[in-house]
Amino acid sequence: MVNLISKTLKFVLPVAIVVLALGAARLIGANKPEPKTRDAQTSELIVEATRLSSSSYPVVIRTQGTVQPALSSTLVPAIAGTVIELNEAFVVGGRFSQGDLLLKIDPRDFEIALKQAQANLAQAAAQLDEEVALAEQARADWLSLGRGGQPSAMTLREPQVAAGEANRDAALAQVEIAELELERTQMFAPYEGIVSERLINLGQFVARGAPVGSIHSIHAFDVRLPLSNRQLTYLSLPESSNPVKAANVELNATIGAQQQLWIGSLVRAEGIDPLTQQLNVIARINNPFTQSSRPLRSGQFVQALVQGQVLDNVFVVPRSVLREGREVLIVDNNNQIHRRKVNVAWSDDDVAAIDSGLVEGDVLVLTPMSTVTNGTPVRATIDGVQSAPLDV
Repeated sequence: MVNLISKTLKFVLPVAIVVLALGAARLIGANKPEPKTRDAQTSELIVEATRLSSSSYPVVIRTQGTVQPALSSTLVPAIAGTVIELNEAFVVGGRFSQGDLLLKIDPRDFEIALKQAQANLAQAAAQLDEEVALAEQARADWLSLGRGGQPSAMTLREPQVAAGEANRDAALAQVEIAELELERTQMFAPYEGIVSERLINLGQFVARGAPVGSIHSIHAFDVRLPLSNRQLTYLSLPESSNPVKAANVELNATIGAQQQLWIGSLVRAEGIDPLTQQLNVIARINNPFTQSSRPLRSGQFVQALVQGQVLDNVFVVPRSVLREGREVLIVDNNNQIHRRKVNVAWSDDDVAAIDSGLVEGDVLVLTPMSTVTNGTPVRATIDGVQSAPLDV
């Protein structure tokens, strides 16, 4: 009997436990708590924006170049001799005035040559006077003898007089040459300027035609500025066949801790550089020493801002808002972002001038955004005024 009960329990007990577990699971599932539901909240981005209006934009072309003198000269003596005097300013960088004596060559040989030429002239003049007197005497003798007819040229000593005149003229020319060479022993400054190079020293012998130095004027400097094809599109160049008003050029350079500024204008265009395929234009700065507290120096590197054409009815925006150079982000009336393709007429490192793709009153997003899709809701601060939040 006991064994029968034991066997029965071994069979019934596991089945009962399974039945109870299933029942408990159903009871728990029937009484589980309902999850609370929340209304979906719309996520909005906060951006800075501005309302656009068209305007005129003067194109400013940025370039750079090196200063060079507009007028420079190589000093070459027309005579040979020994240098006996040098101006104290005749050193590299020395400044001189127009008419200053730069150097002097020993004049003694040329003074002697002048005296000799003058003596030859006096002798030739005396011989001519003698021939003229003899010719007059010959005419008087012809008349006193009562001979008829016209006396011959030989009788009147006309050939001798002509030869005397030629000798006198030749002697006079030699005097002029001697005076000119004596004058050339002194080299005077043709203009106010600065010494660029000096090739001789005091006491040195210089040959005729051998350079002794070089100078340049301080009244005007030129700067060769390279321009790309794109920059040339917005610039009117001065042409000899069709002259136009020269564009203004602002040149600046940092000297020490100070920014120096000079104003010039475009004067001509040169050829295209075969290496860079850029056109070189020349900007001229007149009287640069009076425009700034620091003088403009030959060989100095300067930055240039060239005034170009004026673009009308364009939207000027920060360059940073351009996406891939041809797209901007616009906020519509529903506070949603939309991507807009635009055409950029001009741009530099700071701004872009857009001539199509935008209309008056468009709200332009200024905040940089890496990725965005059309219809993204935003909360924009437009020109410092924050828009109302989106409805939730």
